[in-house]
Amino acid sequence: MRRLLYAVLFTFVLASAGYAQKEAKALDLLNKASAAYIKAGGIKAGFSLQMYQPGGTKADLIEGSIRLKGKKFKLEVEEMITWFDGGNQWVYLKSNQEVNVSNPTEEELLMINPVNVFQLYKHGYNCKYTGEKTEKGKSVLNVSLTPEDKYSQLSGIFVAFDKTTLRPVTITITNKDKSGSTIRIPTYQTGQQYADALFVFPAKDYPSTQVIDLR
Repeated sequence: MRRLLYAVLFTFVLASAGYAQKEAKALDLLNKASAAYIKAGGIKAGFSLQMYQPGGTKADLIEGSIRLKGKKFKLEVEEMITWFDGGNQWVYLKSNQEVNVSNPTEEELLMINPVNVFQLYKHGYNCKYTGEKTEKGKSVLNVSLTPEDKYSQLSGIFVAFDKTTLRPVTITITNKDKSGSTIRIPTYQTGQQYADALFVFPAKDYPSTQVIDLR
């Protein structure tokens, strides 16, 4: 019995050590990717967003572009424009000619700006390196993030980084009800120059728009 207990304990220690190594590798990769993102300056990226309904059924496929500067961003899709200045968010719905103003949480931001994963992993998420794969002829490094909060609606976030540039290539967000989205980022331009005003809703350009303040 003692030998069996020792064997079980030894197996547990090996498994824990393996997990710790994977976690350390994931943190190292995310830290390097975050540093590369900061170094890149202003970024303009094109993306496609495949939505999934509860149960995992495919829903809408949305294409658009996003301009980023640190935590700030301006996101444009066919029916909506979103501005975020680092604290306030304005969502303009073209069909309704109204703009909703809010102070989103980090999880809410992730659903709008997937590149926020560069900051999200530092706050309340466990991360794990899940290996290297080939995606569309390129080597990518994969990381999974799971929320520490058991009440979170998120089940997990799965990110594939380009092995050479460390830019995000694919980000999959899965909720506990199997809804979520897969974001693919085919174009990614760095070194862009953006004024801070770009990330604030320009009220003067939308004089007839109804403003709904949800803060």
